[in-house]
Amino acid sequence: MASPIAKSWVYTTVLIENEWGERGTGFIVSRTVERLKGARVERIFLVTNKHVLNKDPTKREEARKILLHMNVKNPDGSILGKSVEVPLLLKDKSKIWREHPDPEVDVLGFDITGLYKLFGIPQIEKKWISYGIIADKSKLRDFDVTIGEEILVIGYPLGLRQESLDLPLVRQGIIASHIGQTFSDYVRESDGSVRKRTLRGFLIDGAVIHGSSGSPVILKPTIGRFVRDGIEMGRVPMLLLGIVAETKYAPIPMSEGVIPSFAGLGLAFDAETVKETIELFFE
Repeated sequence: MASPIAKSWVYTTVLIENEWGERGTGFIVSRTVERLKGARVERIFLVTNKHVLNKDPTKREEARKILLHMNVKNPDGSILGKSVEVPLLLKDKSKIWREHPDPEVDVLGFDITGLYKLFGIPQIEKKWISYGIIADKSKLRDFDVTIGEEILVIGYPLGLRQESLDLPLVRQGIIASHIGQTFSDYVRESDGSVRKRTLRGFLIDGAVIHGSSGSPVILKPTIGRFVRDGIEMGRVPMLLLGIVAETKYAPIPMSEGVIPSFAGLGLAFDAETVKETIELFFE
């Protein structure tokens, strides 16, 4: 049986390259807006981390373009990877991007509706997820999403991809901390001081390596899942649970001593922060 991921989320993720040659992952979200007289308009957004554009807020403001590695359908029906340069300012000099107002929430969105109008939707072999499958707290309760849940992370770790088609890698893991609650950790500042952070996110295990920033965290679409007091045999919806922001380090004992190494843990921000970022475009 073919995985539903292969026909959906694999074509939703995008490899992003900023002006400084740094790469990360993003994913495409569609938000339908109802206009006057009942007309419905579809807006298309690319969601990633702030630091994928640049970790320095000043440089983010100076950024003028990003490069998206997309798939484009040729007239003969063949599909080929294509790099598409996207300007970040409109003609009136307004930005096409918004970042989450909380400085601790590493989430940013681009309005790329114009990109699809420019190329024509049939020519771009990138799909998008519906706004409705972004898991807010009510969806987490309804589907009883808990710690230990199997998840998938889709993206371009280390910039790896299927070269000719710009397709991402799919990795598997589990939710390693309580989801839907705040998570606290400690970070060392540039001056050497240690600061406690309280974050709207959760840890995932086994699916994150360096370069996974901006990857969507998806509830694995299995058939047969334990929900509350019983087994539900229907296929689990491919809910967006969060967005990867950081790879966590841990000291791993080696024969030469203790060295920093990957512990396989990653920090993901709650999917609600993605919703909140997209809603900034409608204020």
